[in-house]
Amino acid sequence: MSASCSRPLARLLALSDEVQLHRLLRSILTTEGRALVAQPFARLSGGAREACDVVLIDLDRLDLGVVAKAKRVFPGAEILALCGESREADRVAALEMGADCLERPFRAADLRARVRAAELRRFYAREERRYYRRGALTVDLFERRVSRDGRPLALTPSEIDVLAFLAREAGRAARFVEILEALGRDDSPRDRQALRAFVSGLRRKIERDAGRPELLLSEPRIGYRLVAERGDGRRGPSF
Repeated sequence: MSASCSRPLARLLALSDEVQLHRLLRSILTTEGRALVAQPFARLSGGAREACDVVLIDLDRLDLGVVAKAKRVFPGAEILALCGESREADRVAALEMGADCLERPFRAADLRARVRAAELRRFYAREERRYYRRGALTVDLFERRVSRDGRPLALTPSEIDVLAFLAREAGRAARFVEILEALGRDDSPRDRQALRAFVSGLRRKIERDAGRPELLLSEPRIGYRLVAERGDGRRGPSF
């Protein structure tokens, strides 16, 4: 089991007229780095098209028509209906439509698990690389966990951001400006110096000899490159 760093920011949208539910969802779901936008339920009828990964719909009773509309209004997003009640046949039909259902009152752990599963489906739907493996190093790009020789590595959020970006581009020389942009920084002398510090810290943690890097290589006047992994790291879920 490897150490956990900051998870990727998932964009959640909650459609409900209950302020208390909005507060509850924020208290449960935003503690792991997610962003949650709360909107009144009427925004669904208004054709709201906020960019989001998961849409949570507050329903007194599971309504397949509403679920279908949410799928149309938010194409590509995962739909999770929070229902006061539901019939088994409707729950099955919702699943067949590509949506999920959780009855209220629900436990915080159950809600987190449903949202986490939805995030993982979105991750694979975008055909993103899940793992980077080279030698003894393993990077889980969804969980943002890093291990070497099976042991967890404690990386800072900025270090995992750099490593995750380079792992997705493994084998390609990434330019300084690309990496800095992914970090939300400017291509300035100060931020380039910060990037060098992040890379130096990474090398001390992932390389066998930080003075002679074999994984995270410098590309003179260009940027940095993480050597290509052996085999394909794009793997689907093992259900």
